[in-house]
Amino acid sequence: MIRIHGLPAALLVCLSVAFGNAESPTLTRERVVSLTESLGYQIDPAERERYGLFPDREFFLLAEFMLRDESYWLRLSYRSGSEQIVQQSPVTESQFLLWRNTVLAVDRGRSASPIAALSDNESRDGRLRMVTDVVLYGKLLYGPATITLFDIDSSRGTHAIGLLVGGGAFTGALLKTRGYRLGYARTTMVRWGNYAGTFYGVGIPALIKTDNARAYAVGAMAATPIGGYLAHQWSGHRRFGKGEADLIATGTWVGALYGLAIPFLAGVGDHHSRLYLGSSMVGVPAGALLTARLVEARRLNRGRAHLITLGGFMGVAQALIFVDVIDDDAPTKALVWGAVLGSPAGAWLGYHATEDRRHTIGRARIISVGAHAGGLAGQGVVLSLGLSGRARTVSGMLGAMLALWFTDRQTEDWGDDVTVRPAASEGLQFDVPSPVALLTLGTFVSRGPAGASLPPVQLLRVTF
Repeated sequence: MIRIHGLPAALLVCLSVAFGNAESPTLTRERVVSLTESLGYQIDPAERERYGLFPDREFFLLAEFMLRDESYWLRLSYRSGSEQIVQQSPVTESQFLLWRNTVLAVDRGRSASPIAALSDNESRDGRLRMVTDVVLYGKLLYGPATITLFDIDSSRGTHAIGLLVGGGAFTGALLKTRGYRLGYARTTMVRWGNYAGTFYGVGIPALIKTDNARAYAVGAMAATPIGGYLAHQWSGHRRFGKGEADLIATGTWVGALYGLAIPFLAGVGDHHSRLYLGSSMVGVPAGALLTARLVEARRLNRGRAHLITLGGFMGVAQALIFVDVIDDDAPTKALVWGAVLGSPAGAWLGYHATEDRRHTIGRARIISVGAHAGGLAGQGVVLSLGLSGRARTVSGMLGAMLALWFTDRQTEDWGDDVTVRPAASEGLQFDVPSPVALLTLGTFVSRGPAGASLPPVQLLRVTF
């Protein structure tokens, strides 16, 4: 046997192999898989645009699917400011197959608006809003409607029904939404379907001019879930983005307002109340369907949708001011015409002003606050000079426009995701000091030397 320094050569070989393997890094192997043969292994922006994949991801760069330990993963690259972010997330086999079937359907010419799969976190979003709406409906509609329906006049009975219906609504909603998978967009549309149903439930008895309070109660109680069900069925035919859903909800009540304005502009007198009501009821679905058609496949996030809505409001305000400046005693019909034309013009400008730019919902809301503050400041300047009337109105609008532009520029890149965070973290983020920091500050204040300056402590941090 050959020996080296008293140890067998075979033993040295075994020890070197053992320690060498212990120090070598563990390699993770993952295989890139193609979604379809025509699409290939990597999805570029042009392919993403063609097939409508990942509609909510702005500044998309590249995506690829991987198979790691028999599990599918999605690796997605996008631009955030001056940085490139790579996000990796697990994908279920059903989601992978749904994406594949979507691409195949487009290749075969069967679908122009493919359905994309929601992630687990996205599909659970919206449960809080739905449960809250159910509780409010129980307290504000179903409880009082039940009291009216059964003609309960005792104080104890009315209080008991109010408490039981409110608590029962919460319990029932919580149990029914245990496996909630609608997501934010469909939740928004179902909620507004409920609201529209309530409007129809009260509006139909008003059209037939009944004075029976029970008819209104039964109509609202029955039509509310019908409206929600119809919205649920309608919103299931394709994938809606969050911004699309917000704009469709806005279009619903804007359509109702246009339904009121059209008969007035056509010269219908005030005594035709049922005609106004019927026109408004027609405007609800018309506004929702028209908005859905206009925003289809535009991939609008909530921030941009918020600013488009703000543009509509600003358009109405500017049109009314313009009419008032031209004619101090302008007729009501001229003001209504200004609002009807100014709203879509402002929304159109809001859409194009936010194109190819990043606006989160937090940034959009602070821009709205800035516009309001600028309007107040503009009026304050003119008022301090002793002016009023139209000068104050015009100055307020100019201040609002300047403040909107200024806030938008000062919040550039606010809300851009420079690190990978959950989707639910979009919007306002509040950071408060820890209990240890507060205890340290309190101890210093109570026991520290008199006249000593306080140490710097961040009490509140707001990020967008």
